[in-house]
Amino acid sequence: DPAMQAYLGDSTSYEERGRAVAITELGWSMAFFLGVPLAGFLIARFGWIAPFPLLAILSALTLFMLMRILPKDETHVGQPVPAKLNFSAVFGSVPAMAGLSITLWATIGNELVNLIFGVWLEDSFGLKIAALGASAAVIGFSEIGGEGLVALLSDKLGKERSVGYGLVLSSLTALLLPVIGQNTIGALIGLFLFYITFEFTFVTSISMMTEIMPAARATLMAFNVATFSIGRGIGAPLGTFLYGFGFPIVVVGTVIFNIFALLALRRIQKELK
Repeated sequence: DPAMQAYLGDSTSYEERGRAVAITELGWSMAFFLGVPLAGFLIARFGWIAPFPLLAILSALTLFMLMRILPKDETHVGQPVPAKLNFSAVFGSVPAMAGLSITLWATIGNELVNLIFGVWLEDSFGLKIAALGASAAVIGFSEIGGEGLVALLSDKLGKERSVGYGLVLSSLTALLLPVIGQNTIGALIGLFLFYITFEFTFVTSISMMTEIMPAARATLMAFNVATFSIGRGIGAPLGTFLYGFGFPIVVVGTVIFNIFALLALRRIQKELK
């Protein structure tokens, strides 16, 4: 992913990069939407190992298609920069660190709800997590919708402004979850709104991050993906802890972390003026 995102940064103009990144991110949401049911079907019919040969075949086909279709990179680079210099450049850049902070805080906030929503639905409505097919469909549709909104709006509104709008809307939808989640339909509607706003925020932030440090673009995008994983690692146990005080406390935690992300976004806007 970092290499692909850096490649898009090198090969597309910043004014159209939101759409380009959103289109590639559709691969992730479509894989979730189509691949999870398919994997479940194969496991049920042929055992847990059944999806892996198919994944190997699809990976080989993807490699072949990339070799045939991907345009040749004509960019001529000079002397390679040592990795440690790129690392130092990233850690010494205020906009880069602020951008990574956005990813960290927003991911922690999202993971609080992402981890707990299944338990919340089970506790509230007696639904078994293993049988929550409807919620999986909701997540798939919301991710597709979020990426579609990025393709339509982020380049027009501007990446920084779009990230800000996404964080605010994500916070508002998080606060709505306990209010409208008084029944199964309301809870699923709330989850759809929560996921679509986060997806809009996160995919737009990828486009924004690709332009913060063009000279070390691939390094920064690698750190961005690593930060996303760190955020999920922090958010998972924290969400479990907060849920002990009730689901409303979980969504308040999400809002607090989104506020941290907004403050980091504000720092980027000041630094890049």
